[in-house]
Amino acid sequence: MQKVSFFMVAALLAGLLSCSDNDEENLIAKVNHEHLSINELTLMYPQFVALDSLQKSLLVENWIRETLLAQEAEKSLIHRDPVFNYRVETYRRRLLADKQLDVLLKNKGNVSRAEIEAYYQSNLASFRRQSYEFFGFHVLLPTKDEARELEKAIEKGDLEKKQSLVAMHPKETGLFKVEKLLPEVKEYLLKKKREGIFGPIKSDQGWHLVEVKTWYDRGSTKSLDEVWEEIAARLSVNQQRHIEAQLVDSLRKSSTIFFNRDVLYGNSQK
Repeated sequence: MQKVSFFMVAALLAGLLSCSDNDEENLIAKVNHEHLSINELTLMYPQFVALDSLQKSLLVENWIRETLLAQEAEKSLIHRDPVFNYRVETYRRRLLADKQLDVLLKNKGNVSRAEIEAYYQSNLASFRRQSYEFFGFHVLLPTKDEARELEKAIEKGDLEKKQSLVAMHPKETGLFKVEKLLPEVKEYLLKKKREGIFGPIKSDQGWHLVEVKTWYDRGSTKSLDEVWEEIAARLSVNQQRHIEAQLVDSLRKSSTIFFNRDVLYGNSQK
């Protein structure tokens, strides 16, 4: 489904809407004969009230810029151009189609726990790891002594000392694919293939220290918890596509549709 940007919506609404009341308390901006009220801005962007002052100002400035350009375009009679009007109508049709699907799918795109578990069991092969992975911590330090000091802090569980040692240095915590690490680090870890604190490992960039909290062998199967969100997303998309297809099919059956392929393709299919 093709999505459209907020600023495209804002530009269209700015041209179609005008301030219905001249209440000074609601008036935010005015460009010649066109007005922007707080109600219209909230209509264009429902989360407007949650924005900070800079973001709010940028939205209004963007409306002023677009309105100035739109007014100049009207002076040039661009709004009478058939091609322009057809594009506006095409854009309107897409918005209506997207809105109709949003309304339909709002309460029908949910996936149950049972469906996720069943999908996982039926597709275990697709959740096998293609590389060695580990969950843990990796930091790059400038000296071997600092790396040794950090190693001792981790072993003792001294979190305050650990934070002070790594505060100003490149570090990562999360799930790592071993094959994407530097060759020196990758080779070292592939010799271990287990949990633990490893290093210092020297490279051209400095000294690496790696804490492997959980090690995963290549070919092992990811747990259901690891892939829960992925499965839910897959099923939700598939379900939404199925619902959309059903709706369009039913509308086709109850509508009169003419598709002249001879005109579209010329004589190439004859």
